[in-house]
This record gives sequence, C-alpha cells and structure tokens, in this order.
Amino acid sequence: MNKFLSLLFMFQCLSVASYADTLEHEPVVIAGFTKEGRLEQDGTGHYADMVHAVLAEATVGARFVIMPVLRTVRSFAEGDSICMVPAAFERWKVKFPNLNREDIIESEPIDYISAHIATRAGMPVITRLEELNGMRMAVWVALPVDTHLTDIDVEVIRAESEESSIKLLMSGRVDAIWTWVPDAYILYERLGYGVPNIDDNQPIYGSAAHFLCRRTPTTEALMKQVDPIIRSMRADGRLKKILGRHTRVVGVDIPLSVVENQ
Repeated sequence: MNKFLSLLFMFQCLSVASYADTLEHEPVVIAGFTKEGRLEQDGTGHYADMVHAVLAEATVGARFVIMPVLRTVRSFAEGDSICMVPAAFERWKVKFPNLNREDIIESEPIDYISAHIATRAGMPVITRLEELNGMRMAVWVALPVDTHLTDIDVEVIRAESEESSIKLLMSGRVDAIWTWVPDAYILYERLGYGVPNIDDNQPIYGSAAHFLCRRTPTTEALMKQVDPIIRSMRADGRLKKILGRHTRVVGVDIPLSVVENQ
C-alpha cells in the first residue's frame, strides 16, 4: 500500500509539473476585435497585416485570433494571459476597475486614433460635446461613452457596427454619430459617402493604439521583442505602408511627444 501511495504521489507531482510547464510555454493569445475597414471578422485588414508582420519577427510564442470585443474584455479582466489590439489602457480602464498600471503592459505606440462627432454634410460641425444637446446620436455598442455625456441631453442609439452608425446618420435617423479618425475616412470612402463632416483638428480626445497585455512573464518577454520590431518598422516605412494613407503612425505622422504627454 505504501508503495502504491508513493507512486500515486509521484504521478501527481509529475502531472502538476507537466501542467505548469505547458502553461509556461503556451503561446500568448493576441486578441483582435473587429473594426470595420481596419480589422475584419475574417481576419483581414491592415491591423491584421501589422500583427502578422510583427509576430513573424518575434520568437516568443503568440497566436493571433479574432475575438468578439466583449469576450476579449472579459478574458482580459479575468486574468488570462492575453493581449488586445488595438487598445490603450487609458481608454479601456473603465472596463477594468480592479486593474492598475502595474497589472498591464503596453507596447510601443502604433498609430494615433482620435474621437470625433460626425454630422451630415450641410449640418454644423460639432467639436464640443455640449453641442449634442437635444440630438440623437448613434454609438458603437461596445464603446463606453456615459462618462463623457454626463449632464448632456443626448439620446444615445446603440449600433452594432460603425458602418451601421454611418448608415443611420446618412439616412437621417440620427443627428450625429460618435466616430474615429482614421476609421471614418476609411468607411465613408468604402460606403461611397465621400468624406465625413468633422473637424480633424478638434477631436473629443485622442490616444495611440498599442498591444495591451496582462502583465505575465510571458507577455513581458513578448513585448520586449515587439517594441524594437515596431520601432524598426516605423523607421523603415513598413508600418506606414501596411497601415495605409489615412492612418497616422506615431513617430511618423504624429510626434511621439504627443503620445508621451497624454
């Protein structure tokens, strides 16, 4: 009996060690959530091209998956060894009230994204949220905007996609939409609506897109490789070529100091 118990104990120890080793060497999941015109549900788009180009030069194991945004957020909040892209902690931290800066790691900035309110051509351009009083505005379903709209009398209509928001606006069913640059230019062009009625120089706010990861030894090792790859791609023009003409690459079209001072 004692011999049997000893063998059983040894087997359990080996199983635990094997499981821990498997976890340590499992690839980091990099979850991309769809952004029409930039990262499509089928895994195409310039953000996907950028991720594949970066991972092709990294040796730490990682796999890129397209994941619904709410599932991505839930996995991230629950502590999985996961990275999100494109993301910025300052813009997503409302979803992670229990996380601090020390719990996450961000890559070098990739491109700059700014929030805007778009209206139909011929309507006044909105540059301040107070101008939304009395309006109906379409907002992507996953975007947390409530904290920005405190004390503003605006009816928020949740749309399943940014393209849906644009179509609601152009059909006259809403007065305005919450949108982004460069996304708006990409989608308006794709839908045949010309250019959005916004002021590029007066955003609601702006931030850089990053790989945003839960801090683990594996994600730290991955980001130590990703950062110099991004810097190299930025310097030799590959990053701009991949992301396309409407995007604003940080360190090329937007000074690094703009991001560092935010």
